Formats: sequence, structure tokens, C-alpha cells
Amino acid sequence: MRITGRVEILLNGEMLLNKAGAVARGLGISGEPNFELSAIVGDTGLHGYIENPIMAECEVKITDTDDKMLSDLARIRENGTLIFRSARGGKAYIMDRATCIRNFELTGGEGETTIKFQGPYWTETVESAL
Repeated sequence: MRITGRVEILLNGEMLLNKAGAVARGLGISGEPNFELSAIVGDTGLHGYIENPIMAECEVKITDTDDKMLSDLARIRENGTLIFRSARGGKAYIMDRATCIRNFELTGGEGETTIKFQGPYWTETVESAL
């Protein structure tokens, strides 16, 4: 059994220089749009659930370097493939048709910027070790 600890983020096949703490949100049933369930409760108890749609989302802090343009990331709109995977193989989550949410903020010193991507859903897979 392997625990998802260190992760690698790939965007359109290229590895991002991600820092610790990347987050994949909106996980649900693999390969299907996700819905958060909210209970409907009345005097007689549980009446059922309503579904609230949730986008797949990845928030990742990267190191900005002079060989990558942030504006190239900002151009990704419903045409990106983002992979959030365990380092050295294991579980991976794939977001097709990813969109960069833009609105970057760059921190001097370590050249750090947080980037957010959204897509319709995540597909969960297990990869062999590299």
C-alpha cells in the first residue's frame, strides 16, 4: 500500500515545478461530473438529497522560472490535460479539458506563484512505478 504524499503535476505532458501542498478538489466518481450531496430533512426525517455541481479543481504553487511564460499557462482554456499524481508512480488523477483560472500573484524571493485549474471532472487511475 502506498500513500499519496509527494505529488507531481503535469500539464499537457510537461512537469511543473510544483511546491509541496498542491490540492486536487472536486473528486467524486471517476470519469463523471461531480455533485456534492446535500440532505433534505423534514419533520419525518431524511427526505432525500439534492445534487450541487462541483468543478474538478487543482490549486498548485509553482516556482516561476525564466524558461516558462505565465501567459502561456493563462492561454489554457478548455484544452489542457492536467495530471495530479503520486511521485514515482501510484495513484493519478487526470483532468481533461482543463482551464487555467488566471489572476496570478507572483512572490519575489523564491519566485512563487499559485495557479488554479478547473475542469469538468477527474479520472482516477493507478500507474506503475517509474
